[in-house]
Amino acid sequence: MLTLEASNQLLSAYEAMALAAQQNDWDRLAELGRTAEEIRRAAQRAAVPVDQSPASMEQIAKTVSRILELDQEIRIHAEPALESTRKLLSGAVRDNAVRNAYGNPGL
Repeated sequence: MLTLEASNQLLSAYEAMALAAQQNDWDRLAELGRTAEEIRRAAQRAAVPVDQSPASMEQIAKTVSRILELDQEIRIHAEPALESTRKLLSGAVRDNAVRNAYGNPGL
């Protein structure tokens, strides 16, 4: 179960991920994404319900809402770079297919 502590750890990771995405630091973003995944998995493994106060549950809900906002911001920065990478890769695949079919004209 997601605790206040785990939700705050996730929030910190997502804040850092948003900054990395803004700075086009894709290696750092990937590293932080793995960290966030570890935090999520640890929260899932600790599936034993934890008695939490209504105030704590409300804070977790606000934190999760902020994490979702940051996720959207990360996607706004990352998706254009991912699309550009997809185009480069598909072009390379197409070039390899042409070379395989017709040979390398440069040789």
